[in-house]
Amino acid sequence: MTTPKDLAYLIAKDDIKEVLARYFQGLDRSDRAQVKDCFTDDVVSHYDGRSSMRSGDSSARVGIDALMNSLVTFDRHQSGEWKITTHFMGNFSLLSLEDNLAQTETNAIAYIVTDEHGTNTVTMRSLRYLDRLRKTPQGWKICARTHTLDWSAQTPTNFHITMPQRVSVIHG
Repeated sequence: MTTPKDLAYLIAKDDIKEVLARYFQGLDRSDRAQVKDCFTDDVVSHYDGRSSMRSGDSSARVGIDALMNSLVTFDRHQSGEWKITTHFMGNFSLLSLEDNLAQTETNAIAYIVTDEHGTNTVTMRSLRYLDRLRKTPQGWKICARTHTLDWSAQTPTNFHITMPQRVSVIHG
């Protein structure tokens, strides 16, 4: 028998997974507004800085503007440097849920198609997101994030479409 507390847990877990799915979808659509909507205004984020695609320091970014300005995805999509990206959300764990706070761990694989000296190359990256989320009047939002790169590999692509060729409507 499901108790109200169990049902509330399942609803919160599903709502939280939806926030993360919207985040990945927003990255792949290069939709700044959609990505921004996944975070609180006072978000604190740490990206480990080990990626050649995002070299630099791993110091904390405080606030939504600092986080959004640190994400290279949008500029690289717009410039054409990144032809297309695809993020797959894998293992998801709701580590804790108490009142209006939750902690999660999400593993993802990112595929990033680039042009490396006239050869289309796909970089595959294993990413781990350790997030703290807070329930706001607008729903669950990420208020703290630690992002790690666990591994990365590159290979030539056999085929890819570009961002303008991607279709986001359902026909039928």
